[in-house]
Amino acid sequence: MSLPENAPSIAVVGVTGAVGQEFLSVLSDRGFPYRSIKMLASKRSAGKHLTFEDNEFEVEELTADSFDGVDIALFSAGGSISKKFGPIAVDRRSIVVDNSSAFRMDEDVPLVIPEVNPDAVEHIRLGNGKGALIASPNCSTIICLMAATPLHRRAKFKSHKEYGIQQKKFQKHSWQT
Repeated sequence: MSLPENAPSIAVVGVTGAVGQEFLSVLSDRGFPYRSIKMLASKRSAGKHLTFEDNEFEVEELTADSFDGVDIALFSAGGSISKKFGPIAVDRRSIVVDNSSAFRMDEDVPLVIPEVNPDAVEHIRLGNGKGALIASPNCSTIICLMAATPLHRRAKFKSHKEYGIQQKKFQKHSWQT
């Protein structure tokens, strides 16, 4: 991957864990452009070396200063780490995508599945000098909603109550055949 100067700088928080490694795989597989990348983890993992896209990186200890100059921070280090460092990264003007449960129920934080509700982040722009926090549902919810959302949109239900009424009609009809 080339490192274009106008591309964002990335930080992966929890890079030595399974999801952190998956973040790197997805970035590479999709050819996501970046100008720099920071590998961040706990003090215990600091100093380890990782190879990513034929380059060797040293894992850095996660600190408040880790987000200076970072445009996008991908978090997967657990809820307590996200609660502590997510707001710090936002204050340092990073766009944080959090994979933990820390902010999923926070009504001020968009809970986003890009294929389902991309409009929830329309107000967030890279390079506008403002940080932002984006929550991600857990993996089973993402899979379920990616399948259910097209069905929901096709059915055009306006409410759960309307869905329940239609479900009862369907059940009554299916028992009669």
